[in-house]
Amino acid sequence: MVIRRTRATTSKSSGVTPNEVESELTCYCGLRSPLLIAKTKKNAGRRFYGCAKFDGPGCCNFFMWVDQKIPDQARDMIVELLERNQALSESSQSRCNDDYVSSLIAKMKAQKAKNGLLKEELARVKKGKMLYQLGFFLCMCYIIMGIIFNVKASEKFLSLP
Repeated sequence: MVIRRTRATTSKSSGVTPNEVESELTCYCGLRSPLLIAKTKKNAGRRFYGCAKFDGPGCCNFFMWVDQKIPDQARDMIVELLERNQALSESSQSRCNDDYVSSLIAKMKAQKAKNGLLKEELARVKKGKMLYQLGFFLCMCYIIMGIIFNVKASEKFLSLP
């Protein structure tokens, strides 16, 4: 059985059961009406058919309850469970974020240790470079002194009495 509603016969407190409604229910837009679940505190968990463009532009405001009104005590329990579920979901996500942050901190500490080792290696390389430069400087000084000494020594041999 296909139910097509007009605006005049649609009621927010409709008492249609799931057996009375087939999946080919259409809204005023002529589109297949989706089965939705209310998430408001007043009607938490109640199923309803709404416009195919529900909460969007061009919504025709078609609305029809599938479930009977839930007793207040049951509704309050559903709301409490939904709130707990939301809190658990957020806490779980927070734990995932905490794990991610912890892993980043561990990686950062490893990088700092590696950075320390690289700084030590750089210091050793700089010290070695300085020693090579000093050795080069001393060799150059020795060569220059040798040249000067040889020039002076050769002057003695070349000088006339």
